[in-house]
Amino acid sequence: MPGFWNGSADKMKRAWPRIIGIGLFHCFLYMYLVPRVIYPRFGENGFIFAAITALVVSVAVLGTLWLNKKTQKNK
Repeated sequence: MPGFWNGSADKMKRAWPRIIGIGLFHCFLYMYLVPRVIYPRFGENGFIFAAITALVVSVAVLGTLWLNKKTQKNK
């Protein structure tokens, strides 16, 4: 990975809030929202929907990191 260390500390400083945000989102979702709200009301289908939603949100947030990295290379 040539040039990996060039400015990577600054990039990681911007990436950490997103990664921590994903973790907090999953903690809230699976420790509170799913067992106390979604599962009692919607059952197994609600759990599957919540898991798919969490996956899509995580991929979208990580996708913004990837796109940001790609646009920084083009500059």
